[in-house]
Amino acid sequence: MIIEKLAKVDGPKRKSAGILAVLVIAGICYLIIPGGFVAKLRASKTEYTDMQTTYADTTEYDADFLSLQTRLKDIEQKLEEQKQICFSSKQAFLFFENMDTLAVAHNLEPISRVISKLQSLTVTEEAEPEQQFLKTQSANIIVAGNYFDIVDFVNELANRPQSVRMTGLNIALPPGAKFNPNASFDVTVLLYLSEEVGK
Repeated sequence: MIIEKLAKVDGPKRKSAGILAVLVIAGICYLIIPGGFVAKLRASKTEYTDMQTTYADTTEYDADFLSLQTRLKDIEQKLEEQKQICFSSKQAFLFFENMDTLAVAHNLEPISRVISKLQSLTVTEEAEPEQQFLKTQSANIIVAGNYFDIVDFVNELANRPQSVRMTGLNIALPPGAKFNPNASFDVTVLLYLSEEVGK
């Protein structure tokens, strides 16, 4: 129908009408074909922006995770350092049980050994959480013998990888004695008892 009408139109007008028809078709194609492409492009841009946001969030989470890992390593190292200066329950038991044998090995006469029950440390609000596992245990020791043997005995008790505190050392001759004074003192050790959680 359009072609028939164009056939009736003379040459210059036909040429102009043909160019106009081509321009109209090109305009329609320009609006239809790129429209889908532009929609896809916009969707891709939105998806890219979402991916950038997700990546930024992931990077932030990674930084937080690395920070937490570093803190955890620091806490574990601190805990290990604290555990090195503490006795385990078995080590504390053997330490106190072997005192008489050790005294005899130093030519001393064991007179008395009174071992206390485990005591909890006083934990303040500012205290580290791991302090709930820390306990102390003491023993009051009385031995008799040569002064220098007493000093060697006390030094050996204190010379341990774990922390041992000696207090109240008193060396005195018993009434009427000229040799072999009695030495009395308290020995306190620190225990780390993680198995006591929940008790």
